[in-house]
Amino acid sequence: MNQRIFKTKVLSVKTKYIATTLISLVIFFIWFEFERNINLSKAELSTKIGSISSHSLFRKILTGILILSPPFLLFIYSRSKLLTKYVIQEFCLPFIFCLTGFIAIWLIIDLSDNGADLASAGANIIGYFKYYLVQSPQIIVTIIPISILLSILYSLGRLSRCNEIMSMQGAGKSYFKILSPILFISAYISLISLSLNYQWAPEAEAQKETVLSSFIRGEEYAKNKEYKINSKLYKNKLDSRTWFIGAMPSNLHSGKLRNVEIFQTETTGQIAEVYYAETAHWSKQAKSWSLRNGMRISFGNSSEKIKQEPFNDLKLNNWRETPWKIYTDSLIPDQLGIINLIYHLKRNPEKTQKTMAPFKTHLHYRWALPLSCIAIALIACPIGITNSRSNLKGSGTIALIIYFIVIMLNNLFLALGQGMRISPFLGAWSTNIILIISGILLFRFKEKQIEIQVLSIIKLLQSSIKKLIKKPLEQTR
Repeated sequence: MNQRIFKTKVLSVKTKYIATTLISLVIFFIWFEFERNINLSKAELSTKIGSISSHSLFRKILTGILILSPPFLLFIYSRSKLLTKYVIQEFCLPFIFCLTGFIAIWLIIDLSDNGADLASAGANIIGYFKYYLVQSPQIIVTIIPISILLSILYSLGRLSRCNEIMSMQGAGKSYFKILSPILFISAYISLISLSLNYQWAPEAEAQKETVLSSFIRGEEYAKNKEYKINSKLYKNKLDSRTWFIGAMPSNLHSGKLRNVEIFQTETTGQIAEVYYAETAHWSKQAKSWSLRNGMRISFGNSSEKIKQEPFNDLKLNNWRETPWKIYTDSLIPDQLGIINLIYHLKRNPEKTQKTMAPFKTHLHYRWALPLSCIAIALIACPIGITNSRSNLKGSGTIALIIYFIVIMLNNLFLALGQGMRISPFLGAWSTNIILIISGILLFRFKEKQIEIQVLSIIKLLQSSIKKLIKKPLEQTR
């Protein structure tokens, strides 16, 4: 009988391994084909720059490892001790519930706001799926920290209420050993968040606009065969040229602009030449512009010396402008991934530090945001362990307060970094540093049996605020 039970368990474990491995392989090959067919040269990303290509390779390796990791994680879980499995289950179930719950809430709110607009634009069921699929990386990266925070506070609060934490300590387990599975999972979730935040999450807004355009103008528009009505002004101060562009392409790899006006001025500020063209083509190989179907107007010292020359195809060599430089003049840093941020910083050395500070800060922030999962886990674990049963009821309140503080600190330090009040590194990483130091200190307090009465502090603050409010009211009476 025991042998049958053992064989059944072994067979079920093997079945899980095989099923997990097959699913991971299928997802990996789908992702591999997607990466192979996707236009990686978007926005003129040059593979000649070593750091750019290395960063792109890092993203691919990281994503590939994460896709193939579930069988390995299942193996580690099956070999873990019973107590470790129990802690993992207690944390993972609330985390999955929180993550899916927040996604569902966001989906319901967004559908109520934009559902009718999508339907009027001609979106079908597949269109709705594509629209929300391209936004999912950004949403997941945003809600992962609060999901980790809530799940840790809830699960550890429940274990504390049932005196299971004390039982584990009685068995000779330290706080760190008890909580190490949660910290390991948080680190793994950080890597997932990093993979999403590398490129997909920051560029979700641009992808959303592409999907919306496909509803209105068809799939060919979505494949960057058409133009956005997006007038653009670009000033090349070094060469005294000003560009007015009527329409920019969705994908700058084509190097084609429409309805172009170029004003060439002298050092005195007087206009020397004006170019009007229906289209402007950039040749990456020849590093030259080709203006088509337009007119060139040359200005002399007087109105009598004005010369007009119509042209079908006018070649302009040795110009510094590229479609990427023209486009990046209006780029928003929080909508760029790591690769595009690095490229922008390397290809615009002439710009001032004040102009580039937001891009440098967001480059560091792309790394800091995913790793905030570990920082939040470090501060949530000691707070979640409590000997007071009433603290379980206030886990949601504690989570909201901590998350509010984290968001406030993030916005504060990012603003300081972008404004060059502090370095870009500190602007992006200061919140994580504060959380990690606070978490380590709280762990030390726990090891010394110093109870963290968070709710008592909250109640004290509430009573203090009420007293401050009552005093002016009594004085007015």
